[in-house]
Amino acid sequence: MATEKSNVIVSFDNVCFSFNDKKKIILECADFTVRENTKITIMGQNGAGKSTIFKLLMREEKPESGKVNIVAGNKIAIARQVIPRDQLNLSLEEYFATAFLEKEKLLDKKIDEAMDAVNLTVDRKKALKDLSGGQQARVLLAYALIQKPDILLLDEPTNNLDSEGIGHLLSFLLSYEKTVIVISHDADFLNVFTDGVLYLNVQKHQVEQYWGDYYTVMEDIKKQIEREQMQNARMEKEIQDKKDKINFFANKGGKMRKLASKMRDDVEEAEEQTVTVRKDDKTIQKFHIDYGNFIGPIITISKITLMNREHEIVSHDMELIITKGERYILTGPNGIGKTTLLKKLVNREDPYALITEGVNIGYYSQDFADLDMEQTVWESLQSVTDVITDQETFRVASQFLLTSDLLKNKVYSLSEGQK
Repeated sequence: MATEKSNVIVSFDNVCFSFNDKKKIILECADFTVRENTKITIMGQNGAGKSTIFKLLMREEKPESGKVNIVAGNKIAIARQVIPRDQLNLSLEEYFATAFLEKEKLLDKKIDEAMDAVNLTVDRKKALKDLSGGQQARVLLAYALIQKPDILLLDEPTNNLDSEGIGHLLSFLLSYEKTVIVISHDADFLNVFTDGVLYLNVQKHQVEQYWGDYYTVMEDIKKQIEREQMQNARMEKEIQDKKDKINFFANKGGKMRKLASKMRDDVEEAEEQTVTVRKDDKTIQKFHIDYGNFIGPIITISKITLMNREHEIVSHDMELIITKGERYILTGPNGIGKTTLLKKLVNREDPYALITEGVNIGYYSQDFADLDMEQTVWESLQSVTDVITDQETFRVASQFLLTSDLLKNKVYSLSEGQK
């Protein structure tokens, strides 16, 4: 682990940043440093500013005040969560070529090295849109690595990876002798390699820096919250005692009234000394999906088509009938055909794997493909049904931590977690 003996490679000096003409404050005088060859986690609630930190580092956004410093001569690259839609039709070869400002003479060799680093074997002429979600996740990491960065940014790198992929990523990061800054919610993954944590306090709009492995940091934060709560409890008791005395003395006149006036000043000072106790990160509430009294099979599968390790398409006979109330997990290696099967079911394209007519389908796409980025969040929610009331839209949105203010924003402006 790199320690204080390492040189600082990145620093934020009193950085302030907001959206919508300062109506939505993200960072307020953020100060922190990152040292060479450390592995740092950024954590915080959705919308707290994790992706904004990355955008500031990549110079995609500029701070309103303060300065983002990256030591000269250090190259930075990012492995994003999803491949941009306007690049999905590119082949792997064409996609990797966009990582360089000029035509790269050794592109083939560099593609081989990057793909080997992420343990992925795919025909480089294959279109990105034809890759599975897990394969796309590995390509995104390879795209960053092909640039030979000194500072590697990882945005939810374990999303869509199978257990083998996560294991390979961990092995890679543990041996990677460069600076890594990662956004992730995968606690076990983070605990293996994290040197420290940058916690984005969504209430104070500030960045709190901690050193140690992930679980140790989480325990430190928990103890800090408990100390703040105890301090506030003591202060609140003292304030209430003084207010009771103020009310008593104020009605006595003379010196007593003057004493009451002085105590009011003491109360104001005490109230200013109370701290804003960080609340636990909000989580999505448990929700229930209603379904009608449907009788008979919901899904019928008699044959499935999968991809083997030699990238050959193989059909397998099977008998599966899914009825109301049953739950199944579709699991297997990246690239085997899990998403393809789901899409065939949703689009009713496969005569051997069908959802019964009359059954309503809800499909959660891992790449946000079903979202119109130019719609407002409100328009997006309203577009999927013509029977939902305004009140119901607000209720469902709030369940998923989408506030009334966020409903006015365009989908593309949301954080990845909010999308």
